[in-house]
Amino acid sequence: MKDKLIDFLKTNELTTLNDILANLSQNKDQITNQLKELKEEYLVGWTNDNKIFYIGDKYKIGSIRINDKGFGFVKNYNNLEEDFFVAPNSLNGCISTDEVVYTIEKESDDRYKANIEGISNRTKLSLVGELVKSKCGRFIDFIPSEQGFKNYRIVMVNQKDFSLKVDLILKAKILDVRDKKLFVRIQKVIGNSNKAIDRIVSIAYEFNIKPEFSVLALKQAEEVAIPINYNSEEVARRKNNSLIDKCLVTIDGEDSKDLDDAIYVEKNGDNYKLIVAIADVSYYVRPHSELDNNALFKGNSVYLANKVIPMLPEKLSNGVCSLNPNEDKLCMVAEIIFDKNGKVKRKKVYESIMNSKARLTYKEVNDIFNNKNPHKRNKEVLDMLHEAKKLHHLIEVERQSRGSIEFEISEPKIILDKDFNVVDIVKRNRGISEKLIENFMVSANEAVATIIFDKELPFIYRNHDLPKEDSLIEWHASLRALGINAKLNDKEKLNPKKIQVALKDIEEQVKNETEREVINITLLRFMEKAEYGLDNIGHFGLASECYTHFTSPIRRYSDLLVHRYLKQYIIEKDFNEKKLINNEKFIVKASNIINETEKNAVSAEREVNKVCMCEYMKDKINLEYQGVISAVLKFGIFVQLSNCVEGLVHISELKDYVYDTDKSIMINKNNNTLRLGQIIKIRVKNADVKKRVIDFELVS
Repeated sequence: MKDKLIDFLKTNELTTLNDILANLSQNKDQITNQLKELKEEYLVGWTNDNKIFYIGDKYKIGSIRINDKGFGFVKNYNNLEEDFFVAPNSLNGCISTDEVVYTIEKESDDRYKANIEGISNRTKLSLVGELVKSKCGRFIDFIPSEQGFKNYRIVMVNQKDFSLKVDLILKAKILDVRDKKLFVRIQKVIGNSNKAIDRIVSIAYEFNIKPEFSVLALKQAEEVAIPINYNSEEVARRKNNSLIDKCLVTIDGEDSKDLDDAIYVEKNGDNYKLIVAIADVSYYVRPHSELDNNALFKGNSVYLANKVIPMLPEKLSNGVCSLNPNEDKLCMVAEIIFDKNGKVKRKKVYESIMNSKARLTYKEVNDIFNNKNPHKRNKEVLDMLHEAKKLHHLIEVERQSRGSIEFEISEPKIILDKDFNVVDIVKRNRGISEKLIENFMVSANEAVATIIFDKELPFIYRNHDLPKEDSLIEWHASLRALGINAKLNDKEKLNPKKIQVALKDIEEQVKNETEREVINITLLRFMEKAEYGLDNIGHFGLASECYTHFTSPIRRYSDLLVHRYLKQYIIEKDFNEKKLINNEKFIVKASNIINETEKNAVSAEREVNKVCMCEYMKDKINLEYQGVISAVLKFGIFVQLSNCVEGLVHISELKDYVYDTDKSIMINKNNNTLRLGQIIKIRVKNADVKKRVIDFELVS
């Protein structure tokens, strides 16, 4: 049936739904269902006016990004390495993020450009933006937060229904695009752009992070969020591996509601058994469903100050999937046996059912490790935690001996009052419990990756490439310029595994904690970025030959994908050749999408921290603080305070100082210098929430 439809489309590359129905002897439901499948596989483009494009040599399908200058680039869904320029007069009414059908045209200078032929799917349904005074001062203009929409004139068709004023943040539904005009209907007033908490949603949209789910995805979440059916085959087959009687516990932050992982440790002779049980999200979120599609294009949950923008609807993320205490939950398990030196002896993966015996927090477990028991936990939980601590120390020593790169980078914790005002910013503390969970999760991720890699099956890996030799030479030169003597010869400086030695030298020679952190962070600038991909190249930072992400399927799509492949390969032993080929294709596609969403999440988190810092510092103008120079650039120096707040001393404030390009320092005529890691005193000059900048001045 489907083959007949494809054959018809191959000879009629641009057709209509009515033409297809007239030529094929199938009912409308059969045809439309087949077309939907082909659309999901990017084999057809299907527009709102029921034009059907066959995707092949002539017509391509992809996603378009339009920049604020009015032109765009379209990326081919079937070849993600391929993208084409789209001129403003070739956009054909599409907007940024639309799924479009296009043709390719060769220009006179032998370059190629794309022409948009139709819109297959409009993924962008609404805009968030800020109201500002028009240039003439007589009107109020709506300026979208997102890139690619600022070159349109926004027409608010229902603005008379609202009492609008400058600085309001609005959400508006997109109605139509005509002649560089974008017609929208105001849906709601989000808040005031001068208030940090109100800007969070605006910043999310700025980085293409969508807080909402489609109506169908929410409906599907309601349908699947039901009690466990113990009689179903997928559940019954887990009974032999049941963990319900084991003393599994979750350890998370105090505010966490999406509990992905639980742990259990026991000692057997000289060996330790670690069980890492992870929420079985793949049981609820099935491939090609609307839930799955929403999750893929979100890529990950995003945590912005006090707001979580989840990858999955709350019915799943905080409900049936979350490993809440004293509730039976479906899980995927990595079970690892370690010897007395913290080396892995055996490992396996299986499906199970668990019941968490305690919902612990990092703070509580750190208290327990300091011989306190604030919540009066029972002996079974306490004994298990102390065995876990012993195993953690063994794993830590073994990982360090491998050359794993470990140094502390402080993160700011934004503290809000009941009215969501920023009242404090402090450094997040990391105790033994945080490091313990990190070590156990890394061990589980390594175990899972190695099991599948050894089977030579298509899989998604978390890769971190070796730093380039030039980067290492430059980093060691920057340390020398700071007066730090890394006790390594020239050959050792080119050995990535010796980086840990240099970090220990920094620790010994730099006693101020903030100064040490600032210097350590410079290493990140010289290292490659970790990414997802089909081919395993190892994870340099963790000194791991094989790595993936298995432990957070509630908040990372990569982990959900890993669970699916584990079930296919290990539980169901399904090695169908066509499925393996499709897995490869999908891994490449998904990796490109989630690498991008991860970058967007990091950028959004950074910008939200900036606005919160600006709000916090607004009432501290003219106050003086001690800080550490965190960057020296041509236009000034950035200074970080002890609570992670960072501001700029602009070059115009640095009288008589000039930038020395060779040494990356500021120097004045008296040979006084300002360099990275130097402790100085500053005065707060300005803090602007809307511009997200804090200005300092040097106190002489």
